[in-house]
Amino acid sequence: RILTNKGILVGLENSGGMERMQTRNLPFLAGTCAAYGLDKEQALQLITSNTAKILGIDNQCGTLEQGKDATLFISEGDALDMRTNKLTEAFIQGRKINLNSHQTKLYSKYKEKYNQK
Repeated sequence: RILTNKGILVGLENSGGMERMQTRNLPFLAGTCAAYGLDKEQALQLITSNTAKILGIDNQCGTLEQGKDATLFISEGDALDMRTNKLTEAFIQGRKINLNSHQTKLYSKYKEKYNQK
């Protein structure tokens, strides 16, 4: 928030161990920034338009505009809150991706087995 308030272009990334797997947590890192004073729009920009500008690819992605890559996800609930975020769809360069995985299959299996909602 301090850097953003000073007009510095800030983006978030998650490097280090298990970087590729941890990418799924970027929305929640942005949510943490919102909890510490950024408004939600500014927090979202940390992982979308700001990062694209920093990388020099904002002419291709970072915002939803005609002619740009449609890489996005759709969530029920607050996308920046891990308690309410429920991913329903995702698109990479305009192509819908399948969200089923080994983990989602196990979740469904044991949800039924133990009759939980």
